Amino acid sequence: MSGYSIIDTKMHGFDQITAAFVVSGEGTALVETGPKSRVDNVFAELDRLGVDTLDWIVVTHIHLDHAGAAGTIAARFPTARVAVHEIGAPHLVDPSKLWKSASRIYGDRMEEMWGGIDPIEESRITVIADGDTIDLGGRTLTAVETPGHAYHHHAFLDSETGAVFTGDALGVRLPDVPAIRPATPPPEFHLEKAIASIERVRELKPASLCPTHFGPVDADVDDTCSEAIAALRQWADWVQQARKETDDLDSVAAVVERLARADLKDRLEDAEVTRLEQTTSFWMNTWGYKRYFDKLEEQQETG
Repeated sequence: MSGYSIIDTKMHGFDQITAAFVVSGEGTALVETGPKSRVDNVFAELDRLGVDTLDWIVVTHIHLDHAGAAGTIAARFPTARVAVHEIGAPHLVDPSKLWKSASRIYGDRMEEMWGGIDPIEESRITVIADGDTIDLGGRTLTAVETPGHAYHHHAFLDSETGAVFTGDALGVRLPDVPAIRPATPPPEFHLEKAIASIERVRELKPASLCPTHFGPVDADVDDTCSEAIAALRQWADWVQQARKETDDLDSVAAVVERLARADLKDRLEDAEVTRLEQTTSFWMNTWGYKRYFDKLEEQQETG
């Protein structure tokens, strides 16, 4: 298998909003897993691709749309190692805190959206750090520390294609949707670290970018990085503008939604905005920004 193959997890029943990637040398890795609620789609595509063995299950971070099916897939491929950031590793062994944290955002929709999360035996997990490589035999995936979206986030540089699997580091760029949507969930979103991570990806001079939401970006890499940074800063401006009017999260989110929709109205159809909403919502993004700015102000007041 040359290059890499893209699996559409069909998350939430939508096409092309969340991807997993099959990368092969002498060994084979699955980069990202999608949620457990859609793992049957991943299994079906692995079967179609003729993948009967996985050596590695690699996740950019442990959020449920990226790693929710890791334990389920690991059970089907019992010799696979699971590669994850050291901060994320304990939550794959015991996912109870991860599930509880996500429940604060998704409430009673958790089971419907995510389908649970199966624990992984600690002995099967390989903790990876910045610069570590996953050897697939004649081909490597190199971990690149990329915090901002989450503290425990890696992108991965593919030695064969020069592609970087960016997870959520650059936000959301769906096929045929001419806009980048930042992905800024609480509690770990950090604006300046997110921008620095995008610059670090740019410095790698990758041949292409492969965001988990969704698949390869055909646009110029440098321009895409600049667009992602501009989107982060634009959303920051919208949130700050709204925070001048109110401190209520729902009210701030309503203002941000109005401003964002007005910005997109000449570029996107309503159906395209709906697809973006399946990956990261106006409300969740706003909550991440608001928490970031609230903490920043507290530090300035006490510093």
